[in-house]
Amino acid sequence: MCTIYEIAKRCGVSTTTVSRVLNHHPYVSEEKRQLILQVMKEMEYTPSSAARTLRSHQTKTIAVSVPAVDHPFFAQLIKGISKEALDQGYKAIVLQTFYQEALELEGLQLLKRKEVDGVILGALENTWEKIEPFLTNGPIVMANEYHQTANIPIIGYDEREAAYKAVDYLIRSGRKSIGFCFDTESSEAQKQRKQGYLDALSAHGLPLQDDWLFGEAFTIEDGFRLMEVIHHMKEAPDAIFTGNDQVAAGLIKQAISYGYQIPGDLAVIGYDNQDICEVTAPTITTIDIPIVELGQRSVQQMIALLQDQKPLQREHIQLPTRLVTREST
Repeated sequence: MCTIYEIAKRCGVSTTTVSRVLNHHPYVSEEKRQLILQVMKEMEYTPSSAARTLRSHQTKTIAVSVPAVDHPFFAQLIKGISKEALDQGYKAIVLQTFYQEALELEGLQLLKRKEVDGVILGALENTWEKIEPFLTNGPIVMANEYHQTANIPIIGYDEREAAYKAVDYLIRSGRKSIGFCFDTESSEAQKQRKQGYLDALSAHGLPLQDDWLFGEAFTIEDGFRLMEVIHHMKEAPDAIFTGNDQVAAGLIKQAISYGYQIPGDLAVIGYDNQDICEVTAPTITTIDIPIVELGQRSVQQMIALLQDQKPLQREHIQLPTRLVTREST
């Protein structure tokens, strides 16, 4: 029996368009609709009973789990997810975990109770072993996070390569004492980013100094705190690669209040390329990542699973990153 992929290929359309025709979705031109129906007839396509049953019990709702909606990165991610879901005839609901394991698991209970069709994880608070059992209730997609063995679609960035190019740039700019800032040590994505930092140091023959590794940093206030620590160090770094632009902005503001020249005394690189990078003084050098596209691709993967277009299996999609140089370096 033919599949909707074969029908889509024959018609020159996406599998999503074919699914919309199957589900009587309004956002398909009459010309395309008739073409797809005709090809289905010619190819003797019959939706599987399992797929029909799945569709008939769908809520047309996708949950997205994030630590905090007021964080600029996650606000952009939610924007990408919500818009793409709406365009595909679904709606998205947001679950805030506040970085708490219990709240993430509580959100996954919605999948178990069939209140949502699938869950997109924008972060990972629990071990994968605690999350994996929920796959028996519906599909899960990771967006922005990473896991070595999770047998699901994972959409993110090459964190190691992004960190490497940031630190390599600092070293080639003459910096020899470079600190690294991250959010949580449990994050696989953060571990990859740390590896990129270490690889860059090693490539240039620079030693690792453990005192220059700064963790649990998420916000502008955390940037204030980190700069206070750096300010009181006997041997302080002359550059720092931060985990996000909020931390970078807070660190820069606090450094200036202590009389530092940025970047003369301390060069700073952020991550995400948020709007704050262009309104601070000095403006912030950062790693640019396509956050809205990340959200869109996550929804596309999820709907492909929900509409029986593909099996649930491991697929690692890495979106491109680039270094944007500004005044802070």
